[in-house]
Amino acid sequence: MTDRQLFAGATRLLSMKLTLLRGVLAAALGSAALLVPGSPADAAPAPVAPTTTVAATVTPGSYLAVVEQGPDAKDFGGIIARSQSLVLVSPTGQTQTLYTRRVRHYNGFSLMDWSADGATALLAMQRHGDAKLVGLDLATGATRVLKVPHFLSAVLDPAGTGAIVTAFKGPRSDEQVLETVSWSGVVTLLRSGINGTVMAGHDGTVLTSDRDHARVQLLVSTSTGAVLNRFRGQGYCAPVRWWDATRVLETCGNRYDLYLVDPTTGHADQLTDDHGRGDGGHLDARYAGQNLYVQVAGACGYTYVAKVTRHSTRHLDVPGAVGNVVMVNAVGYDLVIEHAASCDGDRPRSVLSLFDPVSHDETPLLRLGRHQDFGRILLLGEVRVSSY
Repeated sequence: MTDRQLFAGATRLLSMKLTLLRGVLAAALGSAALLVPGSPADAAPAPVAPTTTVAATVTPGSYLAVVEQGPDAKDFGGIIARSQSLVLVSPTGQTQTLYTRRVRHYNGFSLMDWSADGATALLAMQRHGDAKLVGLDLATGATRVLKVPHFLSAVLDPAGTGAIVTAFKGPRSDEQVLETVSWSGVVTLLRSGINGTVMAGHDGTVLTSDRDHARVQLLVSTSTGAVLNRFRGQGYCAPVRWWDATRVLETCGNRYDLYLVDPTTGHADQLTDDHGRGDGGHLDARYAGQNLYVQVAGACGYTYVAKVTRHSTRHLDVPGAVGNVVMVNAVGYDLVIEHAASCDGDRPRSVLSLFDPVSHDETPLLRLGRHQDFGRILLLGEVRVSSY
């Protein structure tokens, strides 16, 4: 194995640990007819065209989900994707399948980003280290394709001109570079010597980290590549998403506590610091009413939702849950949760639900078929970090 391969593997493993099952999986679905709230779990899949796109109307509070369809895998409770779909889910569970594609030789697509206005989705199709980035116009169904060699991750440029990409500098290089790629295919090198993921910032900026100083984060101009701010986090930090208009939610340090960080100043406020039994770290957080809930990294790749109490965290009981429970959103006093596969090999209910954490009542928004799983699910308007 080459040094570059080792480096890439180590980087990806670290990113996976920090972003443990936040809803990042490749995914797919055969037919919109299966994506109906309360549809039977054993509904038969319909044939899937090689690639199809459909125009959509996006409403506030919507979700964009990748769903996969295929036979059960022998390990880890998942499935082997044979087809994929990108599905728009309304706040009340109505669905529309926007994009479908067959999967051959495990060459599926990943949902990298969704523009804050809901107009564009960014998909990545990776093969042998290179990638095709697909910009999908949700209003028309039109697609634009960018080829990115030595690809690592990408997000949409908020200016609407293309994508912001991290990639290796060359076929045998371990050095990562930050680039912008316009929809016309023009590549502009912003900065060499960066490390890890990337997140779109405000006013033409992007947040990443320094290769040689892993604890140092960089706020970089997307027009000049200049470093506008350089600051040291609370140990090694990985951005999660924008928390509000000025602060980024980050998971930091050996205990994976959560901090709220202003990237323009580097000022950080600690959000979580106590851990209950089996709580190996916090990956995300949301308020439902006045209560704070966190996404917890448990043992062996297991993740669950916990309520933050005065001096600890308490596992949130979701009746009938099998496998992982992933927090997708909070709406008023309720959480929006996803049931996902876990490392114990049990098959979960593939359901996106509205969940009352006080009464423990659960209202399914979208129930998938028997041989379907969710992949990444994004909330309209929420700016998240890129994923590998």
